[in-house]
Amino acid sequence: MTKKIKISFLMVVWSIVAIQVYINHQEKTQRQSQTVTAFSVVQEQTGEALISGYGYFGTMELSGETRETMLVNLANKLGITDGYTFQDGEGEDFEKKLLVKEGKQAVTTLQLISMLGSGTEPDQYIVMEIRTRQNMEAAVSLYQRMKRVYEEIGVDGDVNLEITLEQDGNASLEEPGGLTEQIFALTQAKEVDSIQKDGIATIYGYTKKEDSYLKWNGKKVNLQVAMYYDEEQDKSYVKIGVPIVNTSY
Repeated sequence: MTKKIKISFLMVVWSIVAIQVYINHQEKTQRQSQTVTAFSVVQEQTGEALISGYGYFGTMELSGETRETMLVNLANKLGITDGYTFQDGEGEDFEKKLLVKEGKQAVTTLQLISMLGSGTEPDQYIVMEIRTRQNMEAAVSLYQRMKRVYEEIGVDGDVNLEITLEQDGNASLEEPGGLTEQIFALTQAKEVDSIQKDGIATIYGYTKKEDSYLKWNGKKVNLQVAMYYDEEQDKSYVKIGVPIVNTSY
């Protein structure tokens, strides 16, 4: 695809969903419905969800106006039509344009990042992030929507869902019928590996209900639970990641 066609595709045709993309999405939605059910076990807990994605768009020059138009089209596909602001950023070897929407239920940040090379056109990356305290079913829906947006614009995007929550008492990984066991059972996930280190319990799993995955010691992984118990507060701090927990814990 030429640069001109690719830019035109983003600016004009992003609102058109291909029939095959729709069919694929319907099939994935059916497979992932049980994942949504699984996260309902943490609905009443205090927590936050982070949905993040990035993907390589291509090597080309983009004007400031084109970047803004592309970001607005991306926002529209996520259901954002107003109330957003634009920001600029730059570093030694990059520059970026941001669209930020601070809503009552979520903060969304969309970025076009240009990695600058000596004597060459910049590499362009599309980065999306949504932070929300909506219920977990809504968070999973946003995760699926972000994956669909990358598909529709023809970008191979890596999308991650991470849920952070607190639970009273010791939600130990070893506890029969506990939080982790419920999630793994409801998603039909199988344990791949588990680690206990520095007071943090981490368990990795794989489920066919989620199409994306990473490799951990040569095995497929697309579900991770990390848990820390604070004895003084008698409270457990938990992070659940699909396909993996990306932030520190």
